[in-house]
Amino acid sequence: MRGARLSLAVVAGAAVVVGMIAGVPGAAFAEEGAGEAAGEYDDDAPDEDFVWEDGDQLEDGTTLDGFYRLRSRPGFVWTPGHYEGGSWVAPDWRPTRPAPRGQVWVPGHRGADGYWIAGQWRPIARKGFVWTPGRLVGGEWVHGHWTPVEARAGQVWVPGHWTPRGQWIEGHWREAARADASWVEGRWRYGRWVPGYWQPRATRAGEVWVPGHWSPRGWVDGFWRPAARPGQHWVAAGWAGGVWKPGRWARGPRPRATRRYHVRPVVVMHRTHQPRLWHAGKVQERRGERMEKRGERTGNERLERRGKAQQRRGERKQKRAR
Repeated sequence: MRGARLSLAVVAGAAVVVGMIAGVPGAAFAEEGAGEAAGEYDDDAPDEDFVWEDGDQLEDGTTLDGFYRLRSRPGFVWTPGHYEGGSWVAPDWRPTRPAPRGQVWVPGHRGADGYWIAGQWRPIARKGFVWTPGRLVGGEWVHGHWTPVEARAGQVWVPGHWTPRGQWIEGHWREAARADASWVEGRWRYGRWVPGYWQPRATRAGEVWVPGHWSPRGWVDGFWRPAARPGQHWVAAGWAGGVWKPGRWARGPRPRATRRYHVRPVVVMHRTHQPRLWHAGKVQERRGERMEKRGERTGNERLERRGKAQQRRGERKQKRAR
């Protein structure tokens, strides 16, 4: 059974139901309470089919925020958070195939940006490394990663990460400090990891810093580029298929994306249900479940029907509360 659902509201309140966009069925989706004022979308998000998952309130009062996730993921099935045997089972993508030999599952998590971070398979053990589980640090989720057993004086280990397609990008050592630059920590953005980099302390008029990146041959330093070039646009760097594609200038104006899917910014989460009514409905639903099971066990069809009716009434109360 699900915990009490939480919905998203932004400034003006809940979302307006949105229909088809640009003639593409399902291009936008109506998720109750998952929204922003009509017509305001997060066009910086990748053009992928994200859907909103309401948050939950657990029986102990813990509140879990809602999030966006991909509608589908090959080889996986989405399982909402639920209670099983009295214990809360967190939502996640569940693999549809058995675990690969020598691999263990790393669960997914909600990122601080409001997008789901997909879980992945990893080796059970790795020579020279230990697995550091994911954890919250200062409100930001630090994903699980391999850490070298041996430390290096004057250097800091930068954890590796997975690409959206599941390739593992190895971590690396970096200097603990640079006199002319400061280290910008990596962060989650739309469920994807943006690696950390060195940012010069000085600035240059009319120029933009292009961050460096780690490669199999070592750290590749960033560089300054013009903020603009006549008749050209800048194509940002990034990982593609496990290979780093450096940024570059391309001819012509920046292409205007014709977005198939639109999502609204994740700004404010708030509770919209009535706790007392919801808990009353939950109690009634559980009572009905016990009645139904007792009726099945004793062959009392009337008691079984009464139990089912109790469950339906309890579900309706919880729905009203939400």
